[in-house]
Amino acid sequence: MRRSVFLLLITAVLVVFACKKEEKSERFRLLTTPIWVTETLLANGVDASGPGGLLEKFKGEAKFKEDKTGYFGKYKGQWRFNSEETELTIVTDSLPFPIICDIITLTTLSLQVTTDVPNPKNLTETIDISMTFKAK
Repeated sequence: MRRSVFLLLITAVLVVFACKKEEKSERFRLLTTPIWVTETLLANGVDASGPGGLLEKFKGEAKFKEDKTGYFGKYKGQWRFNSEETELTIVTDSLPFPIICDIITLTTLSLQVTTDVPNPKNLTETIDISMTFKAK
């Protein structure tokens, strides 16, 4: 009888721990809660969001969903944090390489990321990208 009670108790504890949802970090919640709207899309300090601009297709809304998919302007794909949640990687079939961004600001109202990408006109050079978003 004691053995049955002990096994029942162990089973109950295991079920409780197995069913416990994985806790979401504060940064995860900050990123995934709002729909983000672009404010600035800069390449080497110059607006690159206009027609024919390098960042034109990032213009508009971005949504980072909890299942780590989303849309980023006209792009659809997946996203992920690095282990420290200081970098954001965006992967889409529409681009030839993942975009790995440093997160400069992440609050309930503001998201700012920066990255360097190869210059499509001269692959030995990079372009400094800065993108800022506000919560919708």
